[in-house]
Amino acid sequence: MTGTIIILPGGERFQLEWRRTDPERWERRLKAKYDESRSAERSDKARCLCQHRGASLPLQIRYLADSHSYHLAVWPNEGPLHEKTCPFYKPDPEKSGRASYVNSVICEGEDGDVAVTLSIGLRRQGPPRPVDDTPLPASDRPGQARQRRMTPLGLLHLLWERAGLTEWRPQFARHRTPTVALGRIASAGTRIRAQGRLISDLLCPVVPGHEKFGRRLHAIVRTEGKENHLFLIGFVEALEPDLRGNFTMALNGQRDGYRCFLTVPAAERNRLARSHQLAAATLALPEAARQAHVVALLYVTARNIGTPNSRWRGWIQAEVRTGALMTVSRSMLPFESSHELAVADALVAAGRAFEKPLRFDAERDLVFPDFILRDTARSAGYPMEVFGRTDEAYTARRAGKENYYNMTFGRGGWWSWDATTESRIPAFPPTRKGATLS
Repeated sequence: MTGTIIILPGGERFQLEWRRTDPERWERRLKAKYDESRSAERSDKARCLCQHRGASLPLQIRYLADSHSYHLAVWPNEGPLHEKTCPFYKPDPEKSGRASYVNSVICEGEDGDVAVTLSIGLRRQGPPRPVDDTPLPASDRPGQARQRRMTPLGLLHLLWERAGLTEWRPQFARHRTPTVALGRIASAGTRIRAQGRLISDLLCPVVPGHEKFGRRLHAIVRTEGKENHLFLIGFVEALEPDLRGNFTMALNGQRDGYRCFLTVPAAERNRLARSHQLAAATLALPEAARQAHVVALLYVTARNIGTPNSRWRGWIQAEVRTGALMTVSRSMLPFESSHELAVADALVAAGRAFEKPLRFDAERDLVFPDFILRDTARSAGYPMEVFGRTDEAYTARRAGKENYYNMTFGRGGWWSWDATTESRIPAFPPTRKGATLS
């Protein structure tokens, strides 16, 4: 949350990071503005710099009697209106795969921090964490609220979402690069906790052309590598067999001072290929022929190798224990099929504002939109669905989706493309009057 500016009643500028760096100042200023903010008009209350349709989004100053302290909090039902990079952003779980988790898996704090329950233990030694696998009662909506833990794929999706990389606006053009994306991921990790640790303490982005991230990897291996597993995240260049029957993975930028050997056991490579078939197919293409990037979040054991007189002094050996892959467009937008990629690219080319909900760990029968347009007359967003298969199981699922959308948004209240019968993408819903496309 470093650098987030808050405007207090009366126009005073306030740093959100003071909550950690200067708690006495934090308490003093919020206490001084508490009564004024409660009685002020909406436009004069405490607020961040986010706006929704030209209007500021107010914040609450709350007094917590049990701890005798003051806090800033988002207004009810307004969390989804904040920018995704804002600490006060709270996504609507019903519009993504978040709906598959029970409440304890993702715990949103009032200050924007998130605590998650992972399926993996961060420490390299010690007994595994106990997990309650008692079956949950059946839900009215298939696939909803059944997941008790977050896998590495869910964490990758959470990092991408918290970094604001699931949304697109025309002004993002030429600014969404792999380097920018990974820098945002590093920042997002400072607001996510698991097992009492900040994810950022163990997260090592491999960023092209930035040696400081290479030095960061070596520092984290020295301080954390003996006790904890680490997370590497980067864009995959290659995944190739080695002479020992395993595989080596190369991440884009890995040669820029990282000095890291990254190995993947054959069993884990095969699991990744089965679980992430689109990413595996993309990596099977020559690099010059790929129309998209593959992002990897890898859960690794890492150690320094080489004696003082060895040629490998200062190098790191990292072995992948498990991980997740995700395909993203050249605009850094995730997609799950070639048809979704075509729609995402067409929306970008048309200068539209939209977001891409992510699946997290949800089962396939959970219904949520493939995309949501944010520049139409519909204030809650305009859902978009891509139908791309004709097999029997998918046809039954499609009928369920159509029924859900018609019941929720009304006939004609959502956009769709049947890519199996229509070669051209249908016209997109019009933008609302006055919407800015640049």
